Amino acid sequence: MIQSFIHTSENENLYIYDDQHRLSMLVHPEFEKAYKEATDANSYYLKKYTYLKDYGFFAKPKLADFRVLDELTVKENIINTKQIVFEVTDSCNLNCTYCALGELYEGYDRRSGRKINTRYAINLLKYIFDLKPKSKNNKLYIGFYGGETLLNMNFVKQIVEIANQLNAKKEMDLVYTMTTNATLIHKYIDFLVANKFRLLVSLDGNEGNHSYRVFGKNKKNSFHKVIENLDLIQRDYPEYFSSRIRFNAVLHDRNSVKDIYEFIYTRYNTIPRIAELNMRDVCSDNKDILESLFHSKRKSEVEFQKEQSDLYRITHDNLSSYRELTNFLKYLSVNYYISNINALLHIVEKYLPTGTCTPFSKKIFLTTTNKLLVCEKVNYKYSMGKAMENVEIDIPEIISRYNFYYEHIKKFCQTCYAYRFCGACLFQIKNIDNIDTEEFVCDRFQDQKIFKNKLHQIFSFLEKYPNDFSTILENLILE
Repeated sequence: MIQSFIHTSENENLYIYDDQHRLSMLVHPEFEKAYKEATDANSYYLKKYTYLKDYGFFAKPKLADFRVLDELTVKENIINTKQIVFEVTDSCNLNCTYCALGELYEGYDRRSGRKINTRYAINLLKYIFDLKPKSKNNKLYIGFYGGETLLNMNFVKQIVEIANQLNAKKEMDLVYTMTTNATLIHKYIDFLVANKFRLLVSLDGNEGNHSYRVFGKNKKNSFHKVIENLDLIQRDYPEYFSSRIRFNAVLHDRNSVKDIYEFIYTRYNTIPRIAELNMRDVCSDNKDILESLFHSKRKSEVEFQKEQSDLYRITHDNLSSYRELTNFLKYLSVNYYISNINALLHIVEKYLPTGTCTPFSKKIFLTTTNKLLVCEKVNYKYSMGKAMENVEIDIPEIISRYNFYYEHIKKFCQTCYAYRFCGACLFQIKNIDNIDTEEFVCDRFQDQKIFKNKLHQIFSFLEKYPNDFSTILENLILE
């Protein structure tokens, strides 16, 4: 059950955390004695403790309140979706050891060298454009994903041409994005630059760091070809390179956070995204292989942090600890009300269980097998419709499915200290298909002990970097 409690930082400072008020407060050690009802508690702090109790602190635990998903929300999400993403092909010229669509995993449709059906993709594009209101203030992202996207460049060119034609009436701000391994990018860079594509390039660091990303035919490291192409773009299109190209690195046993930052920032003056290996939907026979490749991002960051180098200070805002502090200040502190003033008017706040995006609120993803998913990270079996000759989205069925999950998981959420912002997606929770059984346990559940430990880490980080508070408040919450 959720209630107020006192937690510590690494410096042994004491803080009250009160969920109902979204309030954290530094307190004197004597206050903790009053809280614990010690016989030698100071009378001043006993009065302070009583005062807080009178105003709702340390009150009887309450269950969090939740709402259900409704039809109007899903309809509005489809109309206002921010991004359409196409799985251009399931083919790839690389055979990366840890590929989430490779032999170590399940959870996706069988890879068979398939290309997306262009006609069906255009039907989806027209369907979304027909729903969009005319507005120069609207921004729509159109993304291309693989496999290796550049293996089906004819499709990309067709979609760009048709999207531009459709947009002549809608006047939206179209933004084209692409995820690529960059081995073929030299062939198409003129087109990508002309259409201002935002590129996310897969690069794991230096040559040794990158050695799991090998060509499918000869098993050679793709590093030199990637660097050759990137250097070409940086030389011929320096402004485009600096403004439109970003990097995604996968952390594994052949690199580290330090390695990745050192190589990519030093060479290209940009800070990459760093992702841990995907440990979901792993084939049971391959679990040991994935575990041997896995490298904890937090542990790697701790090692990097010990050096306190200039590079560490430059990349500080990208640390997991910094992001956790940001989320805490945005969702679990009184700062929440700065950007959500209307919440002050409601006595009871209602949430949807978990941190799952409501269907299509962020994107619509079309696979090569014509399935519509809410995200490319979701198991393909959780299809929310299909796009063929017609776009078929059964909204009542979607609502029924989501609310089924919500109804069964809310008993965990109601007593979870992370219920306001857990960040967990329903479709990435272990054993979610057995949610209606007694054996199901939410692997993201945070009881008071787990949440105390999380706050211990957050406040220890904040005490070490106190200027982060104002930076986050000014740049992320007040914006």
